[in-house]
This record gives sequence, structure tokens and C-alpha cells, in this order.
Amino acid sequence: PSEKDDEMNRELPPLARDEPLDLLGIYPEQHFTQPPPRFTEATLIKALEEHGIGRPSTYAPIMSTIQDRGYVERMPDKRLKPTDLGFIVNDLLVKHFPQEVDIGFTAQMEERFDKIADGEINWVQVLRDFYAPFKQTLDRAADEMPNVALAVETTNEVCDKCGAPMVIKRGRFGKFLACSTFPKCKGTRNLSASGGSSNTGVQCPECKQGQIIEKKSKRGRVFYSCNRYPDCKFALWDKPVKSPCPRCGNLMVMNAKRKNGVKCTQCDYASEVMPE
Repeated sequence: PSEKDDEMNRELPPLARDEPLDLLGIYPEQHFTQPPPRFTEATLIKALEEHGIGRPSTYAPIMSTIQDRGYVERMPDKRLKPTDLGFIVNDLLVKHFPQEVDIGFTAQMEERFDKIADGEINWVQVLRDFYAPFKQTLDRAADEMPNVALAVETTNEVCDKCGAPMVIKRGRFGKFLACSTFPKCKGTRNLSASGGSSNTGVQCPECKQGQIIEKKSKRGRVFYSCNRYPDCKFALWDKPVKSPCPRCGNLMVMNAKRKNGVKCTQCDYASEVMPE
């Protein structure tokens, strides 16, 4: 054991009431309470397992949901930092749904689900026992829970429908671009998972109005589509280039089969070197 351990485990000598004690010294030391470290995805999953919340098949969707909806942000050191939205949602749920967000309640429901899967209890009865009180809580929350307006993020994007500036808002499936004049104009646009969309500077060949932007699919694969989606559904996997095809004038894209090569999307033109 270390010297520190010996000091911590040392017993006090026997003392008597009103026994005089000699003051040997005063040592002013300042100590600060350290908050627990932020969760990473791995440590959060471990905590869920320890409390009996979730199952291996649900851990990945849980991690995706809390990040896609903007409740937490993943920091460069892989730790998860709660956002303002996350704090607001948490406070509202704790206040209006105290039983449903209680760790013990969630673990108990998980145990019941396992018993349903094993055929030990009837799922209909479990739902009946849960839904009746939950419906009352839900109705009460609908009347009492306040509407919270979050600050919107401004952008340099322009609404395709009315020309007004667009702002970043949050929805059920994450961030998206919306017209700043809503509800007067209901123009919206998808936003890439990284929080923004990279404009290629290439005009959409289908609608001739929008610009082709770089986006990511749900699986993280990069693709390119018109920024007027859903009004225009033009999309492609290969990166478009600004120079039109010298043979037919149509859109050209990078040729994945040839280094620094390009190819036309309409004719059989292909080149090893990108045209100026």
C-alpha cells in the first residue's frame, strides 16, 4: 500500500471527553469537486447495460437518434456533449414524464419485453397496464407543456421559392434548411448530416434552376443532388464538374475508373484530363 493509503486507513487514537488536544498546525488546502467525465458512445452503452436499459440491437439506433436530433454533439475527443436543445428536452421530459424517464421504469419494461419474447406473459395485458396511465400523462403534458422557441442558425443560403434567406432548424430527423419567412413561405431543403451542404457550383441539368450539392446518405456514402429537393429529385453518385461535355454540352462527372479522368453523363465521351 502507498503512503497515501496508509494515511487514509490510519485509526484515530482513543480519546476522552474534554481531553485537551495540542494544535500542531493548520494546513489550508483548496479542493474542487470534479464532475464525472462526459460519456463516449462506448461508455454510454456500458452505462445503459449496467442499468438494464436497451438491448444490443437497440444501442446503435439510440446513439444515432440522440445525435441526429441534436440532443448531443460528438466532440473531437469522441465524448458526447449535451446541447441546449438536449437540456431543454431533458428538463421537459423529467418534469412532465417523470415515471417514463425513470431508469427503474425503463429497466422494468425491458424485463417485461424479455418475458413477452419468452412467452411468460401476455403482451396485450402489458400494453394495457402501461397505456392507460401513460395516456393520462400525455394528455396532461399536452395542456401544460410550454412551447419552447429555440434560436435559429442563419445561413448564406437563399430560398428557392421566394428568395428570402434560409435558416437552420431542427426537426424530428435532425437539422434542415427552412425559409426565414415561415409560415408565409414553407420552402425547405435537406441539409447534409455534417450540418451543412457543399455546393459544387454546377447547375442542375434537370430543372436548370438549382445547384448540385454534395450530401451524405444514411449510410455515410457521398452523393450529389439538386438543392431544390424535393421539388427536383435529380441525384447521382459521381462528382459533377463545372465544364460541360465538349462533344454534346451535357453534364460531365469525375470518372472513378480513371485517375483525374472525366466522362459525360449522356454520351460516350471520356477524357484522361479534366478540360479547362
